[in-house]
Amino acid sequence: MKSRLLISLLLMAIVASCRAQNQVEFTTEPQGTTAFEDDSVQFTCEAQKTGGGDDVAIVWVKTSGGSVVIDDSTDARFTFATVNTPGSAKSNFSIDDLQVADTGSYKCYASNDPTRGSNPVLEPTKWESVQANLKVFAKVAINQTADTNLTAIGTLELGCQVSDPGSDLAIASVTWTRDGVAVTDDGSSTQPNYFLKITQASGSDGGVYTCTVTFNVLSTPGVTVTDSQDITVWALPRITSHFRKSVKYQEGETVTLKCTAEGYPTPTVKWLKENEELVNMSSRMSYFMDDDGAANLRITNLEMGDRATYTCSAENSLGSDNLPVLLRVKDRLAALWPFLGILAEVVILVIIIFYFEKRKSDSDDSAEDEDDDDAPVKKKSNSATNEKSVEKDESDVRLRNVNA
Repeated sequence: MKSRLLISLLLMAIVASCRAQNQVEFTTEPQGTTAFEDDSVQFTCEAQKTGGGDDVAIVWVKTSGGSVVIDDSTDARFTFATVNTPGSAKSNFSIDDLQVADTGSYKCYASNDPTRGSNPVLEPTKWESVQANLKVFAKVAINQTADTNLTAIGTLELGCQVSDPGSDLAIASVTWTRDGVAVTDDGSSTQPNYFLKITQASGSDGGVYTCTVTFNVLSTPGVTVTDSQDITVWALPRITSHFRKSVKYQEGETVTLKCTAEGYPTPTVKWLKENEELVNMSSRMSYFMDDDGAANLRITNLEMGDRATYTCSAENSLGSDNLPVLLRVKDRLAALWPFLGILAEVVILVIIIFYFEKRKSDSDDSAEDEDDDDAPVKKKSNSATNEKSVEKDESDVRLRNVNA
């Protein structure tokens, strides 16, 4: 009796030991998803041991249409990235260039049983598993606007219209992004969801526009699938800086000429002096780019020889744009010239006044001398004249008396 009890306890210990060989739990389970053919999907599975001493192993199996263990050699479109650490393992399983035939259930098996084999389908008691379902839809035709060139400021309209989504799909929404940033339609259209209209589009509106269409899966409420199309808008360079035709600075000052431009691809911005690119610049000249892509030309301690026409040039694969500016350099004493000019005028005016006043004074003196030389003899006084008249009268009287 005691021997039978001992045998029973031994058998129970052996069974318990066998069952305890696989002791794992999933910390990350793969999630089911839907996608269009030609897209890519990735499943992630992570497990850690709760007991036992062996490392954790992960195996992927496709269970639809017969259970098949999948690995790198199964299909070139399959990619595995598994990381093993003491007591745990994490595996990423990716499928590229999806096909409708990829639809099915995918199981992630994990085990730390040292007696396990390589095929968990044949040893279900030695493995734990979690499952994810994949639904692949046939590609939906989306008629998008062809890549376009933006050569002048004007209206830009892009289209992305679904022709026939099929019986199991219904359009939920259409959204637009440019270089990954959401954009909204600022124009009017009979089908605003399918079209993106930008008024007064310029070089800054160039880039890669993506139209993303979200579909509801009618056979599975709450499940959606998305598809997207790219449209590239190439934009001719356009300089956005504003310069006067000429700028004036004084000798010894520092001037910084800043030039910004827009376009797609992003234009290369540079400075030229008298139509020659500034390559071997003097120690007083420096050239640097801002974080916003602006090209800066800095000249310190200005000299008269720096007077020239400087041209900002922006260029990409579509063409170029140029903007010249004449840099005028004033003499250090330039501010004194107006004062010196006025002072010179005053001095000249005083000299002229003095000269003519002198001439007038000399002329008056000469005239007085001439008047003295030509003046007549002065007449005698009236008394003398009267006396002569009296004497003459008396003589006449005596002469008359004698004759009588």
